[in-house]
Amino acid sequence: MNWFDALPAVAVAGLLLVGLGAPFALTVGARGVLFLGLSAATSVAIVAVSSLAAPLVGASWNLVPPMLLAVVLGAIGLLLRRLTVARDRPRGEWGRPLLASVAGIAIGAVLIGRNLLAGIGSPDHPSQTYDAVFHLNAVRWILNHDDASPLHLVMTTPGSSTGFYPTVWHAFTSIVVQLTGTDIVVAANSMAIVMACLVWPIAAVFLVRALFGANSVALAIAGALSAGFAAFPLTLLWFGVLYPNVLAIALLPVALGCMVLALRPNSDGSADLTRFGWWGAALTATAGVALSHPNALFGLFVLSAPLIIQATVRFIRSDRGALVRLAVGGGAVAALTIEAILWTRFGTSDNGWVPNRTFIDAVIEALTNGPLEITVGVVVTVLVVIGIVGVFLRRTPIWLVISYGLTVLLFAVANGGPEGALRTALTGLWYNDAFRLAAMLPVTALPLATMGLVMLAQWTWRGIRRDSPDSTTHPRTRIATAVAAMVVVLAVAGTQFGGVQTTSGHLADAYRFSDRSPVLSPDEVAVFDDVAELTPAHTVIAGNPWNGSSLVYAYVDRMTLFPHLGGRYPDTFWGVAEGLGEGDPAACAAAEDIGVEYVLDFGDHFVFANDRRSELYPGLTDLTDPSALTLLAEHGDAKLYEVTGC
Repeated sequence: MNWFDALPAVAVAGLLLVGLGAPFALTVGARGVLFLGLSAATSVAIVAVSSLAAPLVGASWNLVPPMLLAVVLGAIGLLLRRLTVARDRPRGEWGRPLLASVAGIAIGAVLIGRNLLAGIGSPDHPSQTYDAVFHLNAVRWILNHDDASPLHLVMTTPGSSTGFYPTVWHAFTSIVVQLTGTDIVVAANSMAIVMACLVWPIAAVFLVRALFGANSVALAIAGALSAGFAAFPLTLLWFGVLYPNVLAIALLPVALGCMVLALRPNSDGSADLTRFGWWGAALTATAGVALSHPNALFGLFVLSAPLIIQATVRFIRSDRGALVRLAVGGGAVAALTIEAILWTRFGTSDNGWVPNRTFIDAVIEALTNGPLEITVGVVVTVLVVIGIVGVFLRRTPIWLVISYGLTVLLFAVANGGPEGALRTALTGLWYNDAFRLAAMLPVTALPLATMGLVMLAQWTWRGIRRDSPDSTTHPRTRIATAVAAMVVVLAVAGTQFGGVQTTSGHLADAYRFSDRSPVLSPDEVAVFDDVAELTPAHTVIAGNPWNGSSLVYAYVDRMTLFPHLGGRYPDTFWGVAEGLGEGDPAACAAAEDIGVEYVLDFGDHFVFANDRRSELYPGLTDLTDPSALTLLAEHGDAKLYEVTGC
């Protein structure tokens, strides 16, 4: 399969991720790149809310519930338009600023896409990672149950009626499958492309627009530099694979940008919407971020806290009435208190990630944009440093530097802090996982780097045309403009070496589809084709999930006993895992009770080579003479058996 064949899925994913929220963004008055960013955030919020609401009203999960909600939100935006559209909003948002934004977004998309498409290789190559088994099978679960609610994804907890897992990415992907008829793997890869190459660059430019206004040069540079960081988005697409986190973090700049615009000084007339409008937009974007993955909400708490404090101090120092200032100060304290309470109440239970370097080493890695032993990003680091200098020279926005420092601190604690209660209190919301925290670093580093490159271009331009006549047609002015443009081009190109190059190599390793792939090999996929032909539609197939056999559910819609490498399964399931191959009476009784009729044995080549959890399935793994099973098909070491000897 080639990427041209996947274009319909990519196009549908793009339309869903931006188009569903467009009616709301347009009717409330957003324009230009602010419209694009708010559309993307609202699209995600719409799918999140409609996935929760659909089962409550007895509706099946498909495009209809989010479409209906999109229409309703568009109508609400129209009704509130007088309250949301700023009277003094600037002109020209649909003109040069938008053209510059689109150009930057396109450059960023091409640079990210170049690495991403080469790394994946083919649109039907699955991610060869631990979490890919869960995510791909979860999409099949949603398709089969017509239910994408985050409260109902109990695939790995048989017998449970409710739980919680952020299913927004899976809900989008399932609609892509429904609308295009493509395979789940192709739909997942198409979503990855759109999140990385479209949503993230749009969000990056949105935040820069919120921070620095409609500066066309800054907007174009921001889009281009969205491809310049190793930590995001490519890292989370080879590690994990963490699709929900990618979606959530890609939207973080939009939520943060909405808050920047909502908290702007009263004298700032550079925004499309009123303060009321931007608070509504911030609430919408925050809902999309939180429901995409809750730990991104806590990331937003960290990033926005310095902004809230700075805005509150500024307001208290203003000449407003004492009661108004007291109310605003009290509101800010209440908001930060609620955030702190939520921080302490929502922990995670799977915090097995341990630090593997010193705290100082981790800080240096973060500051040099080479986290997790990724090669240092020299160019982007220099740009960030220049941007920080620029912030202090201009004394604004100081909070952005503090927010960047906080993300560096959290990453360093996870990756280099001593194990214990303090580390878990600070980073346990991210499972103490340095990869998830590294991905947040570019959210604030990118606008700093953008400022740095804009300043560098300005210094170059001014230095060359010094003492020349103030004319745009003067030869020295033209030379200065050309050299400044060349500086920008070389800087953007320079970001593609070092860390980005290293991450691209990791990505290629994670999607390599060969006989030695850790999750699925070509022979194993060939056996899946035999499963589709030789087994009935509603059968249950047992296999060791650590060797990839459980992906039979995602690939050919045959329910598997263990749909993920983790989960909480009944004792009867473990009875099958321990002795079905040898016809153990207890295992046979359990298999009959559950309805297991077939076994997939993909051998002992596991996703993690030395994880003892892969040894919990001796009755289903690397069977030499299975007395209770009859061989139906095999390709290489991959075999399909029917249970006949019980």
